[in-house]
Amino acid sequence: MKKASNEIEQREQQFFDFIEAAAHDLHSPLRKLSVLIEKVFSQQENRFDEKSKDYVQRIKGCIDQMRSLINGLTDLAMASPGNTQFVPCDLNDVVRQALRGMDEEINNKNAAVIVGPLPIVQGNIVQYEQLFKNLLENADKFRKKGVPLQIDIVEEMITDNDKNYFDPSPNKKYHKIEIRDNGIGFNQAYAEKIFEPFVRLHSKVDFEGNGLGLSICKKIVANHCGTIYAKGSENVGSSFILFLPETPTS
Repeated sequence: MKKASNEIEQREQQFFDFIEAAAHDLHSPLRKLSVLIEKVFSQQENRFDEKSKDYVQRIKGCIDQMRSLINGLTDLAMASPGNTQFVPCDLNDVVRQALRGMDEEINNKNAAVIVGPLPIVQGNIVQYEQLFKNLLENADKFRKKGVPLQIDIVEEMITDNDKNYFDPSPNKKYHKIEIRDNGIGFNQAYAEKIFEPFVRLHSKVDFEGNGLGLSICKKIVANHCGTIYAKGSENVGSSFILFLPETPTS
């Protein structure tokens, strides 16, 4: 059984190594394409009619979407088990660091983020920052129009009912972290599907994104031997619940 498990991990690592290499190679032609488009537009702008200018802007939009997708694939590759080294992580500091990169979203949109006392766990700091960054960005992306966003990040007691969602190891102590928002929410029927790569419940026109954010979250939590699940109510809000072991390894 252990040999089979090691073989699966090796194949998985090879897969993520391929993704990382492919994403790296795709960046170069994308940068060249972006530069060429800018040169053509700057040199020939006076000759373009409004329709041609619209085409150029649409091309730039496609380039931005491709860049976002490649960056998402890179993040997914970086969340592979081979890149996971555990050190003590103060989740209070992790969340503060994730929030620093969202000053514009939080301050300019009158959003409120309330963070309760969070635990210290063993983990990979970079991956945990990516985890909370993705969850915060997800809440910001799916906020209600005209309603100030509120996000609550709190540690909760683990109840017997929680064990319906994860199978705790008897040798580990777990922490339950909940990230709640008052956004547009989602139909609970899609609670598992939203963690699949490239799954989108809404059109790209209404909500930007590459469809990889939550799948990266799931991968990071799995790397730490934890569990993530979601609860949603349409037009009410969403909750993402993390069960994180204090020490990932046994």
